[in-house]
Amino acid sequence: MIRYFRINDPYRLLGLFVLLGILYVPQLVDLPFLTIVELKGIVVGEKVLEGFMPYTELIDHTPPLASWFYGACDWLFGRSLTARHIAAFIILFLQSAFISMLFIEKKAFTENTYVPSLIFSVLTLAAFDVVSLTADLAAFGLLLLALNNLFKQIEFREQRDETVINMGLYLAFSSLFTFSYIFFLPAVIVLLILFTRSSVRQYMLLCFGFLLPHMLLFTIYYMADGHADLVQRYYLFNFSLGRSSLLSVNTLLILCSIPIVYLVLSLFVLNRNARLTKYQSQLLQAMFLWFVFALSHAWLSPDLRAQTLLPVVPAVSFLLTHFFLLIRRRTYAELNAWIFVLGVTATGYLSRYEILPARWSHLRVPPPSYPVNGRKVLVLGNDPGTWLNNQLAPPFFNWELSRVIFENPDEYQPVLLVNKLFSIDPPQVIIDPENRMQPFFNRIPALSVRYKPSADGYWVAVSN
Repeated sequence: MIRYFRINDPYRLLGLFVLLGILYVPQLVDLPFLTIVELKGIVVGEKVLEGFMPYTELIDHTPPLASWFYGACDWLFGRSLTARHIAAFIILFLQSAFISMLFIEKKAFTENTYVPSLIFSVLTLAAFDVVSLTADLAAFGLLLLALNNLFKQIEFREQRDETVINMGLYLAFSSLFTFSYIFFLPAVIVLLILFTRSSVRQYMLLCFGFLLPHMLLFTIYYMADGHADLVQRYYLFNFSLGRSSLLSVNTLLILCSIPIVYLVLSLFVLNRNARLTKYQSQLLQAMFLWFVFALSHAWLSPDLRAQTLLPVVPAVSFLLTHFFLLIRRRTYAELNAWIFVLGVTATGYLSRYEILPARWSHLRVPPPSYPVNGRKVLVLGNDPGTWLNNQLAPPFFNWELSRVIFENPDEYQPVLLVNKLFSIDPPQVIIDPENRMQPFFNRIPALSVRYKPSADGYWVAVSN
């Protein structure tokens, strides 16, 4: 297997695609459950596709490019989980191909090889959560483009202002898909300080490139008189989000057990046997630091899960490629390659079916608390399971942000917003266990005549 991918032939990627397809087919035959992250993307995408503007009309904290990305996914795939997983699989394969082409172009190894694509692709099969169509895939793709520009800066032959500005732009756009990717701006600055001769002017250009998309976004919302909502519901709310785990550390350690073993072996082999040029040594040190930064980002991420570890994968692929290339006995390299591929794949499948002690309870969408199906529903509370078989209407999605509105019926702006969104997108059912709608009905008589309490005792208002 390693012998096949060591040859510098782009057609080897077709063989990789076939191999990955064979390994991934069981997940398409027996689809995994819909994760809570995927469900949120589906609900947000439906409302964006209906024309609701994030933050001013769609009350949520999802990054703006992520919201529009989900809208495009809803237009293309609807709620088809199979189509979404196939699209995610193709995106990850293209990113794996880009990784190898990047390393080949930059002469990162002693030989040109597509082994990094093999390792990258196999690592994405370690957990079914990785192959899911979320905004993290788009953000990670932009992060790879930023990494490409970082490598260009490390090459002393190419240090241009356009490279630095583009690096800032890619980091900015990635943070507009996944907010926590802002973390990689200081990480890149540290790497530039350590491994390049960039001037102060170039660091300012990097920051300018990073700030430009954010300022453009602010300008768009300012012209629409929605800048206060943008700042409050996107920037401030995301900055204030605490760390939470959708997967436990034990589950992540089980999923990463085989890569961790080979990563330790690769560091040992590199320390003893590596014969690298000065430039290749710099890339090795830079990728090791990238590995540390990416792990730190995952640990600080507001929703730790397998897909959050995607930024770690390029560095792991880089280090493991060195390990496989440094093994002198070809049969030993082949044996280790098969152990790695089959071990990672088997661990992923055994963990998914919980044969290994992996737990997915926090990633799984909880069952709905109320027996409502096929309706347009507003939930005044935190009950994501309701959206499995219903549509959100009106778009008060994030309850932490919506709570501020529904707890202040005596203020002018909340009443106006509720009246506006109910007029545009009226719900058929309002799940209101704490009777938060009654003060708004008192202030908006036109709404009070359209809804009445149901007879089921759940404090549910049903339209006439």
